[in-house]
Amino acid sequence: MMTMKEACEYVKNKRSANLAIHASRVAIDGYCKPFNDREAKQVKAKQKQTYMKGKNHSHRALWNHNNLSKKQLLTLY
Repeated sequence: MMTMKEACEYVKNKRSANLAIHASRVAIDGYCKPFNDREAKQVKAKQKQTYMKGKNHSHRALWNHNNLSKKQLLTLY
């Protein structure tokens, strides 16, 4: 078990170590590091889709009144 003072000292040392690692990486690559081959293959770029993505209202519901059965038609008139 750590005491509170030891835990605070550990966190302080860990943050300074992480800061040093980050500063060295930024000094080498800059803030914008390029992709490597493995990362570049994982990027998926969507392309133009020319097919119909779903049936709209005119294909689904607009003309449904024409799909009545003969029995339903006789009761309407």
